[in-house]
Amino acid sequence: MSVGQIICCMIFLSLSVGAFVISALQFLEKGYLFNNAYLWASPEEREQMDKNKESKRPYYRQSGAAFMLVGLLFLIEAVHIATGWIWMLAAFILAVIVTVVYAVVSSIRIERCQRK
Repeated sequence: MSVGQIICCMIFLSLSVGAFVISALQFLEKGYLFNNAYLWASPEEREQMDKNKESKRPYYRQSGAAFMLVGLLFLIEAVHIATGWIWMLAAFILAVIVTVVYAVVSSIRIERCQRK
């Protein structure tokens, strides 16, 4: 393994650990809410969400799962770089598809639940 590969592997492993840490914090509902619904909300909507912690729970869960999947993507890529296994590309592509489908489906489900 070359020095460049080692550096790339370490970068992806660091990104993976960072994503897993953010995921754990989101699942524990600690820290800043990294979710588009919260980030793009108007100041009034944010204030209302901050007052009612229950309204933020599905967004924390969605963000936690999304960051967990992103951490998995970084981990798969780190393993691919370290080992050179071609089949890891198939696992990476599958994980990307699962991540995108999860993001879309969970957003639709949250929106439907809030309308009721």
